[in-house]
Amino acid sequence: MAGLTLQQFGAHGALYGPGAGRDLPGVVVLHGAEGPMAGWSHRFAAILAAHGHLALAAEYGAGDFFAAGPIRDVPLPPLLEAGRALAGHPRASGRVGLLGWSKGGEAALILAALAGAEAPFACVAAHAPTGLVTGAFDPVAFRAALAKGVVRLDTDPAGPRAWSWPGRDDRLAPGSAIPVEDCTIPVFLSHGTADPIVPVDRTRALAERLAAAGRPADLHIAEGQEHGFDFDAEPLFWRRLLDFLDRHLIAS
Repeated sequence: MAGLTLQQFGAHGALYGPGAGRDLPGVVVLHGAEGPMAGWSHRFAAILAAHGHLALAAEYGAGDFFAAGPIRDVPLPPLLEAGRALAGHPRASGRVGLLGWSKGGEAALILAALAGAEAPFACVAAHAPTGLVTGAFDPVAFRAALAKGVVRLDTDPAGPRAWSWPGRDDRLAPGSAIPVEDCTIPVFLSHGTADPIVPVDRTRALAERLAAAGRPADLHIAEGQEHGFDFDAEPLFWRRLLDFLDRHLIAS
């Protein structure tokens, strides 16, 4: 496959694809608290496109090229709409997965757990998810706390919320456990054991809950890795993730 295509996909975000091909599997990529313009979700989408996927770096929250903005009262239904739109793209096969990183991993698991039959996704992958619904993200307060060596993930039920979903807002209070047992699609979870932002035990607990529900996750735990993986560990992560996506998005 030669080349890379890039286009603005309506209000949903930037769509990356291989230079040629049709009937391609799709992936909606959800960034973390670094914000939509920091580049991580675009990097992930470009890697996926290089491996034959249509990958949408979906935008939610705020921020620009210089700094992340707040993530507060973000409506989740538009992310479902992004998946439906991607499934209907002229080059798409109609099968779409969901990949979320950190705060985006939290959103991805919430969507997979709460959407039920409404979900357009055939599988979901979450890297370094919190395991809980966390509150609104304030980048200024987060950086100030981090400068003092404090990592703060707000789980005060009375605090400001990150997410909104009419009819499901009662499930989105900070501190609520994400009901991963309700996921009816395959789940991939990944985390580094030395993550200083989100403890790896959060992901291990999610995997245990899924196994107890009879739906074991595809679990990738990387020894010694932090919130992001280094270049020695990242290739194995991508092999595991791409294998998972291809098994569930490409018809045999």
